[in-house]
Amino acid sequence: MKKSALVGVVVALGAIWTGTAWYTGQKAEAFVKQMIDDSNVELKKFNDAWGIGAVAELVSFERGVFSSTSRYRIKFTVPAAEGKPAQERDVVFVEHLNHGPLPLSNLKSGKFMPAMMASDFALEETPTVKEWFAAAKGAVPLSGRYSVSYGKDIAGKFDMAPVEFAKDGSKLASSGLKGDFEYAIPSKRGVFAVASDSLELSGASETSDITSMTFKGITLASDMKPASNDMYVGSQKVTFKDWTITSTEKPPVQFKDTSVAVDLTEAGTAMGAKMALDFGMINVQSKDVAGMKLAIDAQKLDSKALKALNDVYEASSRRMLQSNGEQQAPEFTPEEQQVIKANVEQLLAGNPTLAVSPLEVRTANGTSTFNLNLDLAKPASLDGELSDTLMQALRKLDAKLVLSKGNLADVMAIEPQMRGVPAEQAVQTAKGQAEMVGTMATAMGLGKVENNNIVTYLNYADGQVDFNGKKMPVEQFMMMVMGGVMGGMR
Repeated sequence: MKKSALVGVVVALGAIWTGTAWYTGQKAEAFVKQMIDDSNVELKKFNDAWGIGAVAELVSFERGVFSSTSRYRIKFTVPAAEGKPAQERDVVFVEHLNHGPLPLSNLKSGKFMPAMMASDFALEETPTVKEWFAAAKGAVPLSGRYSVSYGKDIAGKFDMAPVEFAKDGSKLASSGLKGDFEYAIPSKRGVFAVASDSLELSGASETSDITSMTFKGITLASDMKPASNDMYVGSQKVTFKDWTITSTEKPPVQFKDTSVAVDLTEAGTAMGAKMALDFGMINVQSKDVAGMKLAIDAQKLDSKALKALNDVYEASSRRMLQSNGEQQAPEFTPEEQQVIKANVEQLLAGNPTLAVSPLEVRTANGTSTFNLNLDLAKPASLDGELSDTLMQALRKLDAKLVLSKGNLADVMAIEPQMRGVPAEQAVQTAKGQAEMVGTMATAMGLGKVENNNIVTYLNYADGQVDFNGKKMPVEQFMMMVMGGVMGGMR
């Protein structure tokens, strides 16, 4: 009796499992179709902006009880250019889907949380990606896996195989790339992290004497979500452990421990933007020269005005890229110029702030820094004299420059050594020059020497200037600056 009861329970559980998996398979198919529809909405935005006709299509969906197989493709049209007609291209992926509530592929990888489905996907070979497959030397160039929760949160990984591609004297060699990603469909928040050991690009260029660039220890991290103005806010950071540039005419330049970080925020109707650029060490001709850092912070930026200015800039940039080299910089139509003017006024009406904190140069014997803080306001008009408009837009300014004599001497000694001057001689000459700079700055009232640093500062507010402790009207300061410039030109 007990045995028959146990068998009944097993049968019942099996029936429930089978029914749930079959039902989840239906949900999985509906999810895939919805993702195709959502992709086409985003592709249309891209198509309208760039004129490239792209559309996603579900080629097939073979649904089983516990698993399904789907194939989908992205078809796009490359516009006619340089006498070549428009060309049709397509990229095809195949997916093997395991149905929930406990997808088999998740169980095999030690994941026991319920999920609607889990997918293993891979790029299929088509004429469009034939060369990519060849460069991967038999491996699938792009593949990955992900799972979808019943709340429609997606989490997964992807792999790009190592490739080596050479054509017409140019070469690309990559060690491959691995990435993790998460995407919450309800909030549209996307998080991903990418890492690669190395990437090398080489070949002659008509516009530069650079012959190769090599990157090692590459990482990219991003955490972004839509803001109220349809721009995106969040953080992004890219790092290179080593970045080397080789040229035909110049010595090799190596950047060690380089990072670029951008943070975008939104508070009410205003946005903020921070950018930090850091070169851990710059090496030239196998000699460590200096480390550099630049941090810029802009706050209280009107969201609507920023979006309008961004849209105008993107439109002009697209025209430049599509001009086949006829435009070297973005150009704005009269209508766009009016949009720029109106939204710059709106931006300044919010009293934004801008800070450089700091610009930093580091060497073995010291660190020099420059800090700048600006408070801005809307001027009476943007149509007046540029100098008057700038003064009206400037509510407050604080600037401070600290030049380390040791750092200054290190920097001054670089160029002579590159010309072949013995290092000891170049260093001694540079030390004397750094001392002379400090003496001259003090004598001319341009700075003070404090703790082996040359220090100068400038503060401005309400029409008054404080320059190294000397207070004066802004007109007097401008006359002093112009007098110094004219004197230096004699």
